[in-house]
Amino acid sequence: MILQGLEFYQVLADIIGAILIFLKPLIEPIGVFMVNWITVTIGFLQQNLGSNLTLFIVICVILIILGMIVNIIWPGDRPGTIFSKGIEKFEDLEDKIELSGKKDILDEVRRCKDCGNPIGDADVCSLCGARN
Repeated sequence: MILQGLEFYQVLADIIGAILIFLKPLIEPIGVFMVNWITVTIGFLQQNLGSNLTLFIVICVILIILGMIVNIIWPGDRPGTIFSKGIEKFEDLEDKIELSGKKDILDEVRRCKDCGNPIGDADVCSLCGARN
């Protein structure tokens, strides 16, 4: 049983590795860019601020507060507090679209007064010849 689990993990690792190798031309430049700008930023802050961690702590607190605000506004699957009215309007619109979609197209076709044959835009029925 343990050996079968190891084979599964090996196959899973091979699949993930193949995907990453396929996406390497896209992923590698992004990673290099991230490493470069972080290295430059940290070097700049160390030269200008020395070993004082106050700025780093302030930046961390700001990021945490911004993350909390974003999670309050957009909490995931349920609508947020700010956008709840817009979501209700959108759901009402979807209900109206569903109701209008239930109409049968045959009910909207113009028919002859005498025989009931569908005539469309014509003024004369092709079946009985009556004028409508």
